[in-house]
Amino acid sequence: MKQVSCSVLNKCLAYNPCLSRNYYRRSHTVKLQRSQVGQILLPRKLRNSTLWQTNFTQRQIATHCSSDLSTSCREELPSYLAVNVLKDQSCARQGISRKVLVILNPNSGFRSSREVFYQKVQPTLELSGFMMQVVETAYAGHAHALASTVDLSTCPDGIICVGGDGIVNEVLNGLLGRDDLEEAIQLPIGIIPAGSENSLVWTVLGIRDPVSAATTLAKGGLTPIDVFSVKRIQAGITHFGLTASYYGFVADVLQLSEKFRLHLGPFRYVIAGLLKFLSLPQYRFEVNYLPLSPRRNHELLPVNEKCNGHLAADSSAEDNWVTRKGEFLGIFVCNHFCKPAQGLLSPVIAPKAQHNDGSLDLILVHGSGRFRLFCFFIAYQFCWHLLLPYVEYVKVKHVKVRPVGSTHNGCGIDGELLHGDGQAEWQCSLLPAQGRLLGQHRSASE
Repeated sequence: MKQVSCSVLNKCLAYNPCLSRNYYRRSHTVKLQRSQVGQILLPRKLRNSTLWQTNFTQRQIATHCSSDLSTSCREELPSYLAVNVLKDQSCARQGISRKVLVILNPNSGFRSSREVFYQKVQPTLELSGFMMQVVETAYAGHAHALASTVDLSTCPDGIICVGGDGIVNEVLNGLLGRDDLEEAIQLPIGIIPAGSENSLVWTVLGIRDPVSAATTLAKGGLTPIDVFSVKRIQAGITHFGLTASYYGFVADVLQLSEKFRLHLGPFRYVIAGLLKFLSLPQYRFEVNYLPLSPRRNHELLPVNEKCNGHLAADSSAEDNWVTRKGEFLGIFVCNHFCKPAQGLLSPVIAPKAQHNDGSLDLILVHGSGRFRLFCFFIAYQFCWHLLLPYVEYVKVKHVKVRPVGSTHNGCGIDGELLHGDGQAEWQCSLLPAQGRLLGQHRSASE
């Protein structure tokens, strides 16, 4: 049996207001009463040492333990103890049911999302009063189709996405493409991170594992977030996003990585990046951007006007656009500071960006060549990339990007690639505070 630290057990087992109740551990072969747990796991002296604590202290410790149940206690406590503590916590929510639609991508990440959801996430949500209709995606774009056609009265409390940033992006675009837009845009989106990239939930809510996400959803609350639109001007096609749009080397890597999706999973980005680095082409763009004026506040237009028009404001009337032409290794238009969930250092690409500040953050990596690209990514790992002389960083309202010559004309949005035929021109604009995420940042909810 795995050894349990005394400090954690003192905190978690001291909260025992329902000791006389019959709680059982669900198992295929055995049901273990909770009243026997202390006799099996704890020495007699350790059991007696917890009896002197007052009810006030017990409540404090229980609150601390349950709020961090998915992190500090997850690896050290048996699963049935965690379920019992969460069940005690959910007593305050008795009689309250939340109806949601769960869209699960079984192929996300290492293809373990199905097991993670049914074994770890679903029991937690059920104990917290969620009534769930679970649908597994069968093809690319299935989540978009579900979000665009679902009867909103069957999931009035939101849609929960189990997967990576890609499935969240599909659901967002499905909702914003509906005829009943004013109702659909009010529907919050929950995220259970189980994909290759989970930057959105990690950056905005401070969560990077499914169990923590389930606990955050159980606590409730909403987080407003800006939405941005990327319009391909020639075709009149608009795509919406929550994290970032990017052009140049990173978009090129994203396109190449799709060839390795089935065989390499999350490692496809590393292989595609290495191959593209060794055969690095030149990227030439014309970039026009409208800097954010500190004296001008963002006026929130009606929801249907903003989304159906695909622009946050009429930018044609502005006359202070800034133009940049030449070679760019990368162009990033960020909605938040884009902190990757994977990696030891957790660098951020746009450190001044916030998810609800009513602006976009533009990063231009000027120049070409493998050495300059290598220096940028090394500096990025230590958050020093903004100190490089060839990196330009500015807060903007609108951005127009036009590839020149034979430059790769695709656009990446939240891990999804939009293909541009011919001479594509992309225009990125902001829809301030039009998105809603289920849950709140852990620091805000404590």
